[in-house]
Amino acid sequence: MKYLSMIKIQIMTIFIVLNFNFQAKSLRDNFFPPASSLEKIYLTEEGKFHTLIFEFTGIESDDEIKYKIDENFAPPSLILSFDNVSWKKGNFTKKCDSSPLYQYSMNIPRDINQKEEIKRAIVKLDFTRVPNYSIKLDKEKLKSSTRQLKISWEKKKSKKKNRRSLASTKRLPDSRVTMNFKNAELANVVRLLVSQDNLNLIMGDDIKGKVTVNLEDVALESALDAILHVNRYEWFVQDNIIIVQPMKTKQVLSGELRTQMFRLNYITGSLISDAVSEVLTPRGKLKALSSTAASNIEAGEKDILLVTDIPTNFSLIEGVVRSLDIQSDQINISVKFIETKLKHDEIIGINWDLREKMDIVRSNNVDSSTTLDLGYLLIGGQTMNFATLSRPIVSTIMSLLANDGDTKLLQEPQVTTANNSPANILIGTTIPVLVPQGEGSVFGTNPYTYENQEVNVSLDVLPRTNKDKVISMKIDAVVQEIIALIGKDQRPMISTRSTSTSVRVNDGETLLIGGLIFDSANKLTSKVPILGDIPIIKTFFNYNNADREQKELLIFITPTVVSSSK
Repeated sequence: MKYLSMIKIQIMTIFIVLNFNFQAKSLRDNFFPPASSLEKIYLTEEGKFHTLIFEFTGIESDDEIKYKIDENFAPPSLILSFDNVSWKKGNFTKKCDSSPLYQYSMNIPRDINQKEEIKRAIVKLDFTRVPNYSIKLDKEKLKSSTRQLKISWEKKKSKKKNRRSLASTKRLPDSRVTMNFKNAELANVVRLLVSQDNLNLIMGDDIKGKVTVNLEDVALESALDAILHVNRYEWFVQDNIIIVQPMKTKQVLSGELRTQMFRLNYITGSLISDAVSEVLTPRGKLKALSSTAASNIEAGEKDILLVTDIPTNFSLIEGVVRSLDIQSDQINISVKFIETKLKHDEIIGINWDLREKMDIVRSNNVDSSTTLDLGYLLIGGQTMNFATLSRPIVSTIMSLLANDGDTKLLQEPQVTTANNSPANILIGTTIPVLVPQGEGSVFGTNPYTYENQEVNVSLDVLPRTNKDKVISMKIDAVVQEIIALIGKDQRPMISTRSTSTSVRVNDGETLLIGGLIFDSANKLTSKVPILGDIPIIKTFFNYNNADREQKELLIFITPTVVSSSK
């Protein structure tokens, strides 16, 4: 009986320990879930799609695979950041030819102490352009703890290209050769090549070197080109004699480098050259050309890009050209130049609240609830000021100005430009100014000539829109005005005001530039009838008054996105 009690106590103790360990493991897994293992990363083809497969083990549920996706478009790439995932095979980069993917890589991040974070992994896919892709999580049927994460994109449809011969012209018979040598003397291999067709051959004693050859059914001319080229020799035919000599200048086989012409539809060659230059190999080169046909006129935009590089790099070059040569949105810029005379209570600029009240009184509109509350919008002062206005506000301001007899519309130009391309609006007046020349003639008269004085209102705008149709504008505005005539020649004194700023407005909103206030003085002469015209005494019956007034120039700029056709 005593032994039976001891056995019961031992069984109860084992049960309590096992239960405690199970509870501790469950609690630990809740707070610190075990990391899943990424075992394989490989590329495969599934029908019409390329697929990059990530194979995980030790997965209890689909929720255990946690990752974040980031897309980059400069350069085009896709980055997957895995959390709570271990990869034990180290960092790597693998090249591939699954267009538009040209390589993918694995990187284990490090902490501030430069220790690898064993539960994190970052995979980067480098594309020539980011394709339309899909990501899905599959479960293998045979292994319940294995999961496959698949990234798939459609294969590129490529046209079959004709094979190009290495030789540009036929210099030898159309015979084919097959040979296999290792570290053979170059001179012996050349003699063997030409002997099968009983061709004449001349080589000097300086033709030396060894060559390894493995050819299968290759044209004789192509084989001779390749074998001599790798040893820096060249050959030519003179009166049915093949002459071999050291290469005078560095030559390139047609298969060694490739030249392709890209005809640009939207972007110019000058603009795209910098981007393409970044992806060229050290042997690559490019040149931008114009397709202008006539030789007696100035060349137009450079719309052709001529690129020479190694053949394997052209998939990346084509991706860069295709990404940049796209039809972008255009932006219409509507500008209104309005001049208004300031009232007596508007010394420092237009008081829109005052103008609104004056309009209510003028129109006998006693119901103020029908008007739009502008608040106290003050535009004026010693420098240019800016305000962004919505369409209802602009409509109300235009209504107030239209009812003011001292306000007039000076100009209303419009211009349309491509996205991120500059636009210029210039409204000017040319004034001939009388200028004396020299010291005078023998008859005591000074010769005069005329010089043109420009008085302009210039507006340079660089607009750029984003995917949310928010338009950023870099504005350079210059406003000139004649403020006085000075000297006995009455030469004009020009006031110039300029500003440079960058603003953002929504599509269809209006930017108001104000603060362009100019003073003018009008000389008024009044006289007493009859007495004011009598000589000698008319001076006492004429009166001169100077009437000073202030005017403000308002510039309304409204950019509108003109979407490109799809």
